[in-house]
Amino acid sequence: MKLLKQWTRFLIGVLVLSIGLVLTIKSNLGVRPWDVFHIGLTKYFDLTVGQANQITGLVVIIISFLLVRVKPKLGTIISIILIGSLIDLVLPLVPQPANIYWQYLYLFSGILIFGNGAGIYISAQCGAGPRDNLMIALHRKLKFKLGLVRNGIEVTILILGSILGGPVGIGTVCAALGTGPVVEFSLNVLNSSHDN
Repeated sequence: MKLLKQWTRFLIGVLVLSIGLVLTIKSNLGVRPWDVFHIGLTKYFDLTVGQANQITGLVVIIISFLLVRVKPKLGTIISIILIGSLIDLVLPLVPQPANIYWQYLYLFSGILIFGNGAGIYISAQCGAGPRDNLMIALHRKLKFKLGLVRNGIEVTILILGSILGGPVGIGTVCAALGTGPVVEFSLNVLNSSHDN
């Protein structure tokens, strides 16, 4: 029963997170650093945003394993497949925002929805995301603080993504600054309700 609850929470988190991602993409105000990179890839390769997300996730898992033998859990693999597929499924269903007000509504609701989805997904403890595995691998290899490693990865991937022509804008800054606190708040709420 506990396992069923865990995986149900995991799947709900992945679905919610994916909807949040789509809203930030549709806002056309800029996206999270990793999504800048994913969308940049679609400009050079015959890929959808979801497929670029999936391929990047698999490459990141391989790099993490080669660096310090960080093995992905089942949830890590499933999240890569599901998130990419859900992005491609939901993206055409969400209408373009009618004006700048709707764009900002998409952006901020997208950040909130993504952050809460990430909190639900992480709290299920079915496996870290591939990018978290990379952070852990580089932390072990380089012996730098986790926060520094995370920031280093995000800045590097943002630069690469912007070179590829991914959408960088005010949304990128908002997502970079806002996602962490929303995830933290979501996790605190979930953990306190779980403790009660």
